[in-house]
This record gives sequence, structure tokens and C-alpha cells, in this order.
Amino acid sequence: MEKIRVEVEIEDRKEVKVIEVEGRSLEAVLEGVRALADMEGEGLHVFERDCDDVIGVEIETRKAISVIGHRHKKLKVTVRFEHHSPHHEFSPSTTVQKVLQWAVALPELKLDPTAKAKANLILPGGDTPLPKDDMIGRYVKHPDHEVIFELTLKDFTNG
Repeated sequence: MEKIRVEVEIEDRKEVKVIEVEGRSLEAVLEGVRALADMEGEGLHVFERDCDDVIGVEIETRKAISVIGHRHKKLKVTVRFEHHSPHHEFSPSTTVQKVLQWAVALPELKLDPTAKAKANLILPGGDTPLPKDDMIGRYVKHPDHEVIFELTLKDFTNG
């Protein structure tokens, strides 16, 4: 029987777990993620990385997949920059990169191409950029369904 390799993140847990699931069926993958989450009966939703909808049956032909388990289907994301605080709803599986692209494209922020190129997201009070391939669900602790990021134009290329 063929296996599927599943990288799993659960809500606000920082560690990524890897499981191998026999049979590559959607139900087997969901069962493995639920077991890792240890949240029986709490309405866990499972999303593939950077997908807006919960995971579907198309995974059965895949050999590997990256997912996040979260109790919310949508998260309110606010990005603060100067006196602006625009917000938008995203899936927990949305990457920091996708949120950053949304933010820098906002006309009210009036960012020129140079500023857009150096833009990063950080946590409030933080001083290091968030990894752009992180899924935003890892920054939201239950029962919250909101997260605030700050947009910074600081140059992080030289440490």
C-alpha cells in the first residue's frame, strides 16, 4: 500500500510534525492530523498550505503534502503600518508571503516599488521578520481568531 508524507502544523504550536499515512486516503490523513492535534470533538479544520478551502480528496494521488489543523476556517488579519490598520480575512493556511503581498499592494499604504521590495511582516514588538513560508495559523492561539502583524521596511539583509 502506498504512503503519503504529511507535514503537519497545529494551530499555535510552533513545531512541525511529519507523519506517513498508509493508503493516501483523505480520511486516513484527517485521522492522522486529528490524532496529532489531540482535540477530539473541537471542530478541527484541515487546510493544505496556501489553500483557502479545507483539504479535499485530490490528495489521493499525491506523495507529500503540507497541512495545518485549526479550529477556525477564517482568521482576521490586521497589518499595521504608520497610521493605517487594514484588515482582511484569510485561511489559517495562508502564508506570511501571501499576506505580505496583499498588504504592500494596498493603495492606502502608498508604497513605492523600492519600499515594497524591502517590506516584511513582524509580530508587534518584534524585531525579526516572520518567515515568509510560515502559515499564519501558527500565530493564532485558540480561542482567538485574529492576528496582528506590523509591516516594516527595515533592511534585514545584513543581520
